[in-house]
Formats: sequence, structure tokens, C-alpha cells
Amino acid sequence: MERFALCLPAVLIASVCSACAPPNDGNPFGTPPTVANPPSSSVLGDSVPPDATPTGSVPTPSMTPEQETLAFGKSYRWDDGVTLNVGKPTKFQPSAYTTLDRTKRYVRFTVTVVNNSDKSLDLGLTYISAKSDNEEAQHVFDSVTGLKGPPDSKLSKGRRSKFDVGFGVADTKDVVMEIALHDDAGRPSVLYST
Repeated sequence: MERFALCLPAVLIASVCSACAPPNDGNPFGTPPTVANPPSSSVLGDSVPPDATPTGSVPTPSMTPEQETLAFGKSYRWDDGVTLNVGKPTKFQPSAYTTLDRTKRYVRFTVTVVNNSDKSLDLGLTYISAKSDNEEAQHVFDSVTGLKGPPDSKLSKGRRSKFDVGFGVADTKDVVMEIALHDDAGRPSVLYST
């Protein structure tokens, strides 16, 4: 009788667990059947090749092209036909009318943009920044010395524009400049370095 009383709870637990378990479709070992061709991963019905990189994954070095850094004086041409050239740096002294940190050294660059694309280019949306010795360089605007920055105008197709930019830098031999013509999101920025 004691043996029966001890076995009864075990039988009840086993029957409750078997009622909760998913059906095994006649498989005596309770393991799910193998599928010869498992369904492909898809989002909204689009099949994804097995070697494709999932959306949102971290890109591998081969997927992300490294941005090229040009030497000052070299030209860069985008796919749409626009060409950029940032000349070599030359030292200068800002006029007495500028409010700048006078302990810095100053360099200026001539920027040339040639528009051989099929539409006009808004130079007013040009972005230019510089670093020197791992510090942000101070952008100099000085109309007396001709440093007005990019013109606030459109450059027609087939035309060229030149303008000068200046910066107060920590080291004239260590300057990195990023420049972007932001009127077209498909045109990436360009890096120049001494």
C-alpha cells in the first residue's frame, strides 16, 4: 500500500506533463522531425539569400569603403561631374579688424569648384572644417584679406568658382580639412591633409 501511495503522485505528474507537451506526430522519441529544406528567412515575403548580410548588422571592412585622404593641391571629381581642388596652404596674417586668438598661426587655402554636372550647384551650402594637432582649427573670416568663405550663390553648369578660406591652426604642418558640397546628399565629403 505504501508503494502504491508513493507511485500515485509520480503517475499524476507524468500524466499532467504529457498533456502539456506538444504532440510528437507518432515519433516515439519525442524529437521534432527534420526538415530537408527549412523555410528561408524572409521579411514581408522577400527571400533573403543565405550569404546576405542582415539589415542593421555591423558592416565588415570590405562593405564600408575607406574615405580617401588627398594631399592639398590635388583634385577630386565626384560621379556627377563636379570637381573640387583645395590648394596648398600658405601662411598669412589676418587684418587688425578680426577678433581672433592672436597666439595662433594662420593658413589660407584657395578652393576651386568646377561644375560639369547637369544642374546648378548651390555653393552657399558648402561645409568646411579643419583640425590641426588634433584640435579644431579656428575659421577666419576677414574681408580685408579676402577671406569671405564660400560664395552664397549658385554655380551654373559648365562654370568655375574660386574662393579663399583661412584658419587659425596649432601647427601649419599638421592640418586636416573636411569639405562637402551639401546641395546633393549623394556627394560625399572629401578629406585633405598636409
